[in-house]
Amino acid sequence: MTSPPISLDRRNGAMHTGVAEVRSVPALAAKMRQIDTCALPASYTEIFNTRSLSPAYLVQNRVGAREVQTAVTTISQVADKLRRMSRAYGEWQEFDIPAFFDLWPEHCPHLVHVEERVSTVNVTFFADLLLPSFQRAEQYWSREFFPAYQTARPPLNSSADSSSFTSHFLDFEQPKMRAYWDKLIVVMGETRSALWNDIDFLAATAGGEEKTKWEWAWRGKAPPGLDRRLLPPLQQLPTLTLGVEFPLPASRQPGRVRRLRRTWESESRRRIQR
Repeated sequence: MTSPPISLDRRNGAMHTGVAEVRSVPALAAKMRQIDTCALPASYTEIFNTRSLSPAYLVQNRVGAREVQTAVTTISQVADKLRRMSRAYGEWQEFDIPAFFDLWPEHCPHLVHVEERVSTVNVTFFADLLLPSFQRAEQYWSREFFPAYQTARPPLNSSADSSSFTSHFLDFEQPKMRAYWDKLIVVMGETRSALWNDIDFLAATAGGEEKTKWEWAWRGKAPPGLDRRLLPPLQQLPTLTLGVEFPLPASRQPGRVRRLRRTWESESRRRIQR
């Protein structure tokens, strides 16, 4: 198996593989800002075309309010699962993420990240990936828009002399990308607004953390030739990313036996000294 291509992003010195983990609107916007420096990406959401999401996570792929309505129902169910996860986690000797979330195993690494720390468990669910509007925008960005930009190398001033590739990019590819992007932002905004009275969603929303993870991409200059609507300020970006943190069950905390022994010995010494 060959390794994915790797390139160096000169603006922050970070290494990026060809398979970019574009799992949220802020992530897609950050990658848009790297379009002139990073390697040709593979679509991150292509896996959902290879095998459809399990029925509980299928958001209707239709225009208008239908996508928003089914997205609200689906994401509300995800938020409820995250709320119940703190109680369920300790009941599994080894927590089975696909079984708990009713996901196919190959989809779990894309949608769910579970990290056990010293005394806590941190769980992130990348709910933006569930939206058909996000999948369309991400796939068009990686398959069509990114290679078209690399070929065109559009100048900062669109009226400057340019090739037929540049004209095609500016007249066709970029307006189409903008249409997908605008649709995504509208659906995201309406879905968030509809969920604003859902207590489980509000308790689990992790948009701030997701934006913080990508804020470095806004420190450098924006790539030349892109429509300003494809380069929005980070704080204006909506996301449905969810996250919870809860105590790691004591029986699974590393060094617990050692700490208990030290506590027992300390208490024994105090009793003797009395």
